[in-house]
Amino acid sequence: MNNTDNNPFEPAPPAVQTSGQDDPSSRSVPAGRGIEWLRQGWQCFSAAPGLWMVITAIWVVVMVVLNVVPLFGMIAATLLAMVTVGGLMQGCRALSHGEPLSLDHLWAGFGERINPLLALGGWYIAAVFGISLFVLLLSALIAGVAGMAALAALVVVSAAASLLLVIAVLLMAPVLMAMWFAPALVMFHHMNALDAMRASFFASLRNAPAFIVFSLVYIVLVLLASIPAMLGWLLLLPVTFGAMYSSYRDVFQQD
Repeated sequence: MNNTDNNPFEPAPPAVQTSGQDDPSSRSVPAGRGIEWLRQGWQCFSAAPGLWMVITAIWVVVMVVLNVVPLFGMIAATLLAMVTVGGLMQGCRALSHGEPLSLDHLWAGFGERINPLLALGGWYIAAVFGISLFVLLLSALIAGVAGMAALAALVVVSAAASLLLVIAVLLMAPVLMAMWFAPALVMFHHMNALDAMRASFFASLRNAPAFIVFSLVYIVLVLLASIPAMLGWLLLLPVTFGAMYSSYRDVFQQD
């Protein structure tokens, strides 16, 4: 693909290391690519800012409305999110080929790839439920220990809350690694959900330095986006979708 003015995604540099047997289609890239993914995500947003904000507003409203419904709404929102993210990956790909973004890309996942995309959402829900249950049981155990040491209960509970947060983050990290590239792999490589998650996990693992850099910068962006009544998310979400596609294109060497 030529790097034209119509393409917000720039060519990736040569790979530093070829991937191993776990996933021969992915590669390792320098840590600094984490920032480049965000920069190209911004360029992707800048290619059609008005339409991206409309798509994001619709996406957020639908997610919020669904999450109002107890339990089943959250499940439906998670499944729908995975399908729509798959469609938006197709929108990013259109931009990378010099084609226009359209509102229809928001629904592009509702096609032949809907079943594996829904399966991705199902596996994500199962993983989050399992982690939540484990943390809940652990918190109950810690509360029992604190109850037997009444004088130190406050200290124990405070330290336990911090520990539980760290444990939850550590447990969620592999889940997010398995999901990051999965929608694009399902959409563009016709992989099933489990194969896409496996490929995504190993690709993320071998690019841990780039993802650490990406995450550190992204945390700052999240804080900035949340300050003006969360309005900054109208920009940050499209940038995130663009960064997801940019990282997929970079790590899996796609044109």
